Amino acid sequence: MEYLDVVNEENEVIDKKPREVVHEKGLPHRTVMFFVRSHDYKILVTKRSENKEFFPGYWSIVLGGHVASGDTYEETVSKEMKEEINTLGEFKKLGEFVKDIDEETEYVNLYEVHVNKDEIKLLDKEFEKGEFWSKEKIMEELDKRNFLPETYKVIDYI
Repeated sequence: MEYLDVVNEENEVIDKKPREVVHEKGLPHRTVMFFVRSHDYKILVTKRSENKEFFPGYWSIVLGGHVASGDTYEETVSKEMKEEINTLGEFKKLGEFVKDIDEETEYVNLYEVHVNKDEIKLLDKEFEKGEFWSKEKIMEELDKRNFLPETYKVIDYI
């Protein structure tokens, strides 16, 4: 069973609960998101699997995941890189924000990851597909496809 740290408005840990309980009750918790940038400065854009708990089939310009109880944001970036794109790369923190939507409240640290795009293998159960797009193409597609809600918060970091 996966446990998440429940946090207060200052992003301080106040409790620990199973992931299912955190989501069911809408408790605030920590996550990481990261852009995957190729050496030619394009961004990995993915289409989420139809089996995802939240926003199945939506497009995303970031990858990421929950920070497990007791883990750091940085440990989670490395873990999620390995899980979701099957490679590790250098990363740097770009910022932080609160994602507060009907489904959940997340305290997010945002990173940028540089990788060799030939080394990436997307996790089949997470994604239908992934492609590297320029910022211009991403901007063109924003109104044509269903993108995750956080897209509009993170797009300026590209």
